[in-house]
Amino acid sequence: MEAMELRPYQQEAVAPALRGLNSLVWLPTGAGKTRVAVHVCWQHLQSRRGGKVAVLVNKVHLVEQHATKEFSALQDSFRVTAISGDSSHKSFFACVMKRSDVVICTAQILQNALLSAEEDTHVELTDFSLLVIDECHHTHKEAVYNKIMLSYLQRKLSGQRELPQVLGLTASPGTGGATSEKEAVEHILQICANLDIEKIASVQEEVQQLQSHVPQPRKQYDLCQERAQDPFAEQLKKVMEQIHQYMEIPNVLQDFGTQTYEQYIVDLEKRAAETFSRRTRVCALHLRRYNDALLINDAVRMSDAFRCLQQFYDTERDMKDPTERFLAATFEENREKLQALSGDQRYENPRLSKLEEILREHFQPLGISRGIVFTKTRQCAHSLLGWLQDTGALCGQHVRAAVLTGAGCGSQTGRMTQNEQQDVIKLFREGALNLLFSTSVAEEGLDIPECNIVVRYGLMTNEIAMLQAQGRARAKNSVYSVLAKANSREVSRELLNENLVELMEKAIRVVQAMPEREYRLKIKELQQVAVASWLLKEARIRERRQLHDPEAVYLYCVNCSVAVCRGSDIRTVEGMHHININPSFGLYYKVSSGKLQFQRTFKDWEPGCRISCSECSQDWGMEMMYRQVKLPILCIKNFVVETPDEKRRYKKWSAVTFPIKEFDYMEYCSSTHGLTF
Repeated sequence: MEAMELRPYQQEAVAPALRGLNSLVWLPTGAGKTRVAVHVCWQHLQSRRGGKVAVLVNKVHLVEQHATKEFSALQDSFRVTAISGDSSHKSFFACVMKRSDVVICTAQILQNALLSAEEDTHVELTDFSLLVIDECHHTHKEAVYNKIMLSYLQRKLSGQRELPQVLGLTASPGTGGATSEKEAVEHILQICANLDIEKIASVQEEVQQLQSHVPQPRKQYDLCQERAQDPFAEQLKKVMEQIHQYMEIPNVLQDFGTQTYEQYIVDLEKRAAETFSRRTRVCALHLRRYNDALLINDAVRMSDAFRCLQQFYDTERDMKDPTERFLAATFEENREKLQALSGDQRYENPRLSKLEEILREHFQPLGISRGIVFTKTRQCAHSLLGWLQDTGALCGQHVRAAVLTGAGCGSQTGRMTQNEQQDVIKLFREGALNLLFSTSVAEEGLDIPECNIVVRYGLMTNEIAMLQAQGRARAKNSVYSVLAKANSREVSRELLNENLVELMEKAIRVVQAMPEREYRLKIKELQQVAVASWLLKEARIRERRQLHDPEAVYLYCVNCSVAVCRGSDIRTVEGMHHININPSFGLYYKVSSGKLQFQRTFKDWEPGCRISCSECSQDWGMEMMYRQVKLPILCIKNFVVETPDEKRRYKKWSAVTFPIKEFDYMEYCSSTHGLTF
């Protein structure tokens, strides 16, 4: 390709990177940050023989998007390869990288390759001459971007040369929870230190031109009142009181239907599992569903909340258990009353009539409007789509809506696959769809056409999310609406976010104006502290992994507390999947029918069926077929781990206090099948 045409404001933002400086390009959403990055890559590869670029993204769908959109312009002159979790390329990362000039991948794939001990997958940071880090404000704390950069900084501070140039891209570095200018400046400096930034590049000369290309939407607060009466919620709370009495735990909080109560009940369930208090644990699980129903009732319709509870009680229950029997009977006693109340239109959610007003105003029959309604949960997004389809005034030909949610696990509502996401975005781009009900997945990075209306529906998030969502309303005369209850925490948070954006902008200007020597000293000091803290933490983790002998560690089913195996039965496959190699472990679980379906393929194994406790049917994980051998993969959160010191529940295997060996296929075959080689 010829040198890419950049607008004057983009040329201003790209100048430091073209001089070879590590730079952070700060441009608003829609100003063409990716285009700037492509230009830097092109110039870099043109001027540097044997140069190699890694473009890192933080979401899987961005890999394909970058490869097929802006970065495809490089393909005439250079070899561009996209590697995502769905591609088989990642198994041979090093080979693919050697054959490519530009590798576009998720940061996790690069991190895995940096840590890999296998020759065909291992790479070094020094194999690259340029690192492009998309949405680089995520380079902090435990984020994978930061793990890669800590490795970079460790090399830099120990005097290693030939490290790659760094180009960070963001619309909003944020304030990191700062409340003063001094703290906000510290946050910006910390992000710069983490990324080894020499220069924050932004538009200072060409501001007018930038504003003409990236128009700002008109912001409006669409406020509604609380329900005057909410008998459906009152009935749910009465049932929750009954359950508390049965548990003999008084509800001292009296704040059913809040995030605070949800946290309380999650902690209660964890403690009950660790102490084998089955009654308390089962009640806590049910109380969480009632709390979910209250949250759904607050956000969307009563009928959506009732349906969620109904689905929960329709699933197979362990009716041998007296607590389950009591809870099922309690729901049955209240079912008819709850159902009747959930259909009573007098008590419907005022937020929905306000949303109907907004959508009717923007989606006229002959209009060409496009819009996104951002909401907190997948459940809420699906419920809003259902509401729209049931609302006569809106479901005519001129509103064509769909749901867009993330691909992560751990939700009652089905997750979207990457392909489903791409299909929805494609239809939205082409105009076959003109309204999306979306979770935060559509806030950041996705190539979504400019919208006329963006609604934040009862959301309470930080200034970064606010700016990202606002940046979606880029059509001429577009509107950014904050739909919330009057005098609510959502409204006060949105007003705070506006102040935080001003604070962030001021802090960036302060950092940009710092004398170079002062800036460099400050950055070096922050980097030394970050690397020292990281090394100390890594050492503590290694020590922690050696605390207990695996023989002295027992795993119990989280639900029925039956002891099922020892720590010494556990091995890892590919460094991440935790399997049980004890042949007698098969006596403790049953296998469901039907294989689990994944979009992606795996190197040496394929997924099998779900496995669950043969005593109580608690989900435990799944079987894998590894080189013709069936092995059970265990999900740690489904077990209580007992060491000589304590009983504990863990969210991740990485936190356990005993060492786990890598699976040895040959050893396993010889010990279980008596094979000799």
